[in-house]
Amino acid sequence: MVIKEKKPAVTQDFKGLGFSKIGHFKEVRSKIKELEKLNIKLAHRHNRLEAIFNSMSDGVTILDRNMTIVFANQVQKKMFPEINLIGDHCFFAYYRKNKICRDCPALKTLESQKILRGEILVNTGDYKGRYLEWATSPIKNQFGRVEEIILLMRDITARKENEFKFMQADRMAAIGFLAAGIAHEINNPLTSIAGFSEGLLKRLKKIEKSDNKKEVVAFREYLEIINNEAYRCKEIIQNLQEFSRSSEGDYETIPIDKIINSTISLFRQHAKDSNIRISLKNQLAKGFNQVLGKESQLKHVFLNLFNTSFRAMEKGGELTLIARNDGSWIEVLISETGSLKEDVQDTGCQDFYTQPYSIGNGTSIDLSICYSIVQHHRGDLRAENIPGHGARYILKIPAILD
Repeated sequence: MVIKEKKPAVTQDFKGLGFSKIGHFKEVRSKIKELEKLNIKLAHRHNRLEAIFNSMSDGVTILDRNMTIVFANQVQKKMFPEINLIGDHCFFAYYRKNKICRDCPALKTLESQKILRGEILVNTGDYKGRYLEWATSPIKNQFGRVEEIILLMRDITARKENEFKFMQADRMAAIGFLAAGIAHEINNPLTSIAGFSEGLLKRLKKIEKSDNKKEVVAFREYLEIINNEAYRCKEIIQNLQEFSRSSEGDYETIPIDKIINSTISLFRQHAKDSNIRISLKNQLAKGFNQVLGKESQLKHVFLNLFNTSFRAMEKGGELTLIARNDGSWIEVLISETGSLKEDVQDTGCQDFYTQPYSIGNGTSIDLSICYSIVQHHRGDLRAENIPGHGARYILKIPAILD
């Protein structure tokens, strides 16, 4: 009988397995600590960024691609305290609208990936009646796709008030400059009114005693002249009053050629006295001659540009205006046969904004205000010398379809 030997049972290496588990546990714990440190760093960075945003004097809002507010700093929340900004759409939180705004700058930034700027007048909350300057900037991911939009808002009420004061002072100075010519222009129709009214009084006695039809016809003609001249005086005074008004109210649709014509009417007599010929070429298409803006501010721009051009032509000359369409823009060219001073020759917009412009007799007219007004109307204003022909101003403003 053969007896088989029993093989020893295989024993597992529990000790090696234990060491393996311990090593894995240590590795997991190490990863957890790394993640905890990373979370602490991220939280620290988040708190630091939030502290930076909250320490800024400007309102900061971050919008997602659906125009939903995902972040707003404390300044922004104070600007609109009646609304819980986070989670609301910007068009509802800031403008109380139920749908996205027409010409939404954030949406345009999302599409064009460009920084846009502008200003608004707040009508609600603690900032009611105050002017805010805004800017929208894109936030891109690593693939260049815009994921979010930063919306900055700054209170510029004090600056706007100073601009309005300077603008009003400039306007009144320009009106004072025109006063002599306007007084002379009003004096002409008043002389006609006085002369014809005296003639009528004399003829009235004859008419009462006679049935002469010629006398009746002459009587009617004299009355028509008096009536026309009286309304001419009224129009001159009305134009003068409109130019002296302050800039208040909302933007409205305005025919740009109407503003040009009313400005020309103020300078007509002064042009005669200064041997300056004014010519206007209105090439604007019907229904494509309107802009969105404030009439008094745009009148201020043309008044100052006219005034500057006239002072550059002390010995007479020609002022030529061309109003025309340029795609979706209205372009106005104002050319004069004088010349710009050396400090603003061939200047761009930025020079208008930062430098005052001195005219012929030393009077200072701040064209930077004109540039600021045009910028607020989303337009552009440039000046250039034309060798041998004088200077030219180029004004461009977006057109509004009728």
